[in-house]
Amino acid sequence: MQVKVEKQKGRDAILLAAERLLAEYGMHGASLRQISEAAGQKNTSAIHYHFGSREQLIEAVFIHRMEGINPKRVAWLERLKQQDKLQSIRDLVCVMVWPLAEEIHPREDGNFYVQFLVRANREQLLTIEIAPIQLLTGWLDALKYLKENLSFLPEPIATARLRTASEQCLYGLAEIEAEKLGGSPDFNYRVESLIDMISGGLQAPVSPATFRALPKEN
Repeated sequence: MQVKVEKQKGRDAILLAAERLLAEYGMHGASLRQISEAAGQKNTSAIHYHFGSREQLIEAVFIHRMEGINPKRVAWLERLKQQDKLQSIRDLVCVMVWPLAEEIHPREDGNFYVQFLVRANREQLLTIEIAPIQLLTGWLDALKYLKENLSFLPEPIATARLRTASEQCLYGLAEIEAEKLGGSPDFNYRVESLIDMISGGLQAPVSPATFRALPKEN
């Protein structure tokens, strides 16, 4: 039993070190040796033992946090459904933002997960390699309902706005996380203001300039 506990501690230490260093240096910017040393492991064999490869370690960091985030999003959507609020754009944006924002509340091991997600997104790994689809169901359903509520917009504009809204969610929260505002008096205000901005942007009137710039259908 003691050996099993020690192995779990070693695995957890590697996950936390990887989360921090990958957020800081990128998915391929931190060496496995650096991660091992930061985790208090003697060599990189511990990473290979617990995770197998760099790619599997990156996926494990994603899963480590998202296993708690996705059920919150799913439950939030279910509450909105029961309350007949799936037509509320702001409530749906809350589903995207708040479960991830809660990861910014101060932890003894520090807060780096949202910054890790931004790095992964920037390197085009977030929905390609490291995101098991079963942990994205809440996020994807929120986007689906949002798109249904944006049916008054031309499809290319709705799609572009949702893509931008997704990036605003990640990058806005990453900035709050990097500023170490979790638990501060400004935290709720900053998160709610971000939700306002995303919600407003999604529903903003389409200007004549944008209509003129739309690609013409063949």
